[in-house]
Amino acid sequence: MPSKSIITASLTPELTAMIAAKVAAGRYRSASEVVRAALRLLDDHERRNESRSRTPAARSRDAA
Repeated sequence: MPSKSIITASLTPELTAMIAAKVAAGRYRSASEVVRAALRLLDDHERRNESRSRTPAARSRDAA
């Protein structure tokens, strides 16, 4: 198992409640699991956006 780092983040009450609701629903065992899942989704989303911007159609739109 990879080593883990501890990061402290300030969240809005709405985000805190959202995380708590996900854990309470039983889908995740901890707030850390929710955040890890969210970061994986963000990474996937950004990768998809990067590959779309590299398509010929996207390049021609950018050049216009």
